[in-house]
Amino acid sequence: MITSAGRKLFFYTRYSEEKHRNDIEIDFLLSNESKTKFKIFPVEVKSAKNYSAIALGKFESLFDKRIEKAYIVHPKNLVIVENEIRIPPRIYSH
Repeated sequence: MITSAGRKLFFYTRYSEEKHRNDIEIDFLLSNESKTKFKIFPVEVKSAKNYSAIALGKFESLFDKRIEKAYIVHPKNLVIVENEIRIPPRIYSH
């Protein structure tokens, strides 16, 4: 869906020397492509009904000023909480 809309795919990982593994992995990063008011939209994809968004929370704490909205694509109902939108994969906006 992202590439068919003409967007490039970007993701984010951060390696933890202490844990010897990636401690933050964000599946997709979108942007508003603004030169002056640049904002990002992290997208996490979850396949299970019971999931955690720990990595997204860590990412938000690192880049809070740059994040416009965060998205979680998951198999539950649509939920909007502050600047986070939890959306089933069959519903999307243009």
